[in-house]
Amino acid sequence: MQQSSNYSAGNSNDQDQIQMIQNSNEEQLYTTIEDAHRSQHQYEHEEWNPDVIAYLRAVIPMSPFVSYLCYKIQIMALPYLGLQMLSIPFALKLRDQSGWIRWPSAFVIVALLGGIKTSSIQLYFENDNVAIKGFFYAFTALWECSNAVYIFGGRDLMDRFGINNYQRALFAALCPAQIKFTAQAFPRDQWVRGLLHIGGYLSTFFVLRLVLRYVAETIEMYAVLEAEAIVICVSCLVHVWNVPPLLYQMFMIGYRVQVIYPYGSIYLSTSSRDFWSKWSRPASSLIRHMFYYPLGGRGRAFLSIPLMFLLNASSHYGVSEALVGDKSEVGWNSVFGTLGLVAAIEVYCDGIFERIDTGDGTRLTNKWWARIRFVLAAASLRFAAYTLLHKCLNSSLHSLLGLQ
Repeated sequence: MQQSSNYSAGNSNDQDQIQMIQNSNEEQLYTTIEDAHRSQHQYEHEEWNPDVIAYLRAVIPMSPFVSYLCYKIQIMALPYLGLQMLSIPFALKLRDQSGWIRWPSAFVIVALLGGIKTSSIQLYFENDNVAIKGFFYAFTALWECSNAVYIFGGRDLMDRFGINNYQRALFAALCPAQIKFTAQAFPRDQWVRGLLHIGGYLSTFFVLRLVLRYVAETIEMYAVLEAEAIVICVSCLVHVWNVPPLLYQMFMIGYRVQVIYPYGSIYLSTSSRDFWSKWSRPASSLIRHMFYYPLGGRGRAFLSIPLMFLLNASSHYGVSEALVGDKSEVGWNSVFGTLGLVAAIEVYCDGIFERIDTGDGTRLTNKWWARIRFVLAAASLRFAAYTLLHKCLNSSLHSLLGLQ
């Protein structure tokens, strides 16, 4: 009996030792797995900062435009490029300051850049046609808005785009559009899709140009048809300003950088909100941070939206003055007054007819209101496009197609 008891005790001790070894092995296994996950998580969120090669690759796609800018506006290029390159580092310096400090500082930067650009066009582009002036003005405006918006937005906006040090700030200032620093390298296949998307729209415009040149005079006899043709052509043509960011993204393949293209597919915008999320994204973002949010945003839409569109209209007086020599106050007020009215109606009615799905947070809209919203957005877009071309730029469908 004593021997059996000793055997049982010994067997129990052996089992305890085996169990301890198994537990130890499991703990080591779990620790190894946790370490692997932690290592992978750390790698995915490891901060990447541009090196000399990255800076050189960022400069290459911008060099033709910068060279042309220096050639055209000569000595004025020095202060202009200096302000552009210092805008985002300056925003990083002020990112934690109050809006009372950031807003006037950003406004001064925007005013200086716009003043240099407008005066340069009037001085050095007087013998160029409206198309060249328009391309130069729009390209520089997108670049200015992409950089200056961070001063208005502060830390929240800069954190959203991953701009948290001066290396990244200077690197972002080199891009003619907004860029976002990501956890993973930008894949080549997405760039190819972007190339096909932009190339398809630009090719469509040239095909339309060949077709519409034979019926343009007939179309111009009917305002509704001309407005539709203008919207179709503009929806394709605006993608020409996506080309510089596309080239920039091509040189950034393999880097943790994603370029936000300035324009999306605007023709079939389903609402005013959808349109403004695709139209001139840097400028739309700048206007929101400059006027809409400081005036109360959605919570005070009755005030923020009308004032935002009114101030936006007044900021465009200089555009037509620089391009065609006329401020066209009535035209711009009509364009932005109509778009602002539709936006205000949409925001107000969305608060009544929309609800948020508590499951996944998506917006649920009544079908009949969605249809009305689409009609309002489509009608306002066509009226704005027709008025913009005829009243603000003193032009027509013929000029848009390059037939004059």
